[in-house]
Amino acid sequence: MIWENTKLLLGLLYRPVSSMGRIVDEGHWLYAAVVVAVLSLLFHATVTSVIYNNYEAIYHELPKPAASEQVEEPTPPHTVTPAPGVEGYDPELYAAAVQRQQRPHFYYEKSPLPLAGMRGWWFISFADPGLFSTVLGMAILYIPVLILLVAMSGVNASFSVLLRRDYGPLLTCGLMAWAAAHLPFVIAGFVLVPVLSAKAALGLWAAGAVCFGLLMALGLRMLFGIHYPKGFVLVAVASLAFSVQAKLFGTVSPYLFSPFLLFYAFNMFRGDLGDIGFSFRQRQGFRRSMEAATINPRDASAHYQLGLIYQYRRQYGEAISRFEKAIQIAHDETDAHFQLGRIAREQGRLQDAINHFSVVLEQDDKHAHSEIWREVGATYLSAWMFADAKEALAKFIDRRPYDPEGLYYYGKTLEHLKASEEAREIFGRCVEAVKTMPSYRYREQRKWDKLARERV
Repeated sequence: MIWENTKLLLGLLYRPVSSMGRIVDEGHWLYAAVVVAVLSLLFHATVTSVIYNNYEAIYHELPKPAASEQVEEPTPPHTVTPAPGVEGYDPELYAAAVQRQQRPHFYYEKSPLPLAGMRGWWFISFADPGLFSTVLGMAILYIPVLILLVAMSGVNASFSVLLRRDYGPLLTCGLMAWAAAHLPFVIAGFVLVPVLSAKAALGLWAAGAVCFGLLMALGLRMLFGIHYPKGFVLVAVASLAFSVQAKLFGTVSPYLFSPFLLFYAFNMFRGDLGDIGFSFRQRQGFRRSMEAATINPRDASAHYQLGLIYQYRRQYGEAISRFEKAIQIAHDETDAHFQLGRIAREQGRLQDAINHFSVVLEQDDKHAHSEIWREVGATYLSAWMFADAKEALAKFIDRRPYDPEGLYYYGKTLEHLKASEEAREIFGRCVEAVKTMPSYRYREQRKWDKLARERV
């Protein structure tokens, strides 16, 4: 397990897409947690400690008072000044001794951060993170906040569903991404220790944070289908959760890790934690079973199912390979042709898309509840073949009159054909179709409502 997970971790540095997909299938969160714990300490020792000492906690010694300001203090008659209740106690001598011991000789000062100034300290701290602070910050703060933002961004699932279904994979991906993003800069910190300046250390820290954000955006793309710009914004906003990490785990950790509190938390949340763990193991187990089933040279279904997994993660190269293998085994694999056509349309290979969709129409013109006609119409629309697009989409609308996506494509086609009044009517029907949908489908379809409203 250790060697395989190490290869997955290093693979993120040179083949991030395929490695991230394999982490979802094969990665182990415990391995990732241990690596992050170790690397966080090394990163602090080599990089962030330099920033801490030069920006966050600058040491200053207090100047000694001038001779004219010095107060003559009585010299104690004994080496140890007697305390109250002890023989020889003198209140003045005792007070002077206490004052000498309590008088500060130094203080710490913060310096403004580049670009952020003093306000940057509201969100950032470079203090020693402790052994498991980064891991706990990821597990308890960052990943749940990120899932909440994903749920609010329009993904067709509630926060509770996403938490049970995707917390395990996202946590594993997040820990692996943090480790891969910071590993090169830990090494750079060791190499540059003798000459590393505070500004250079800040540069290494910022580069590690950006690399981590890019890898996490890739993870969101793979798990939820979120486009990279939007995913990077969500990752950046969720990173504010780290601003309370040091305060939370640095000040209340003795109470947080009380055995009684942990036992109580386990009993209260063990059902949810079990669901999360079971969902992750089930997802990894399904993928392994499908991979094992491909040993059978006649099992086209296994290749098709694996193709769907890769397609959902936007790993189109692997998905295409699996779908084509399914077609080689079973020439009448209509579903594989349909998915190959959809991928080709999304990639802009419109002629390839039409070729695959034509095979589907020959085998079953009602495939996927007649969605084949919507895909054909959308492909002709992208190719500016508006007459053919209208014919295909009209057939789809006749069979599925309340499908928002089909209505939007049809309205857009009519616009290009200069049928403005009819197009506005279709866009109105699209808006109405989304409005009357059940709430669980509204999240998925609301983008068509927004697009249609812009054209009504």
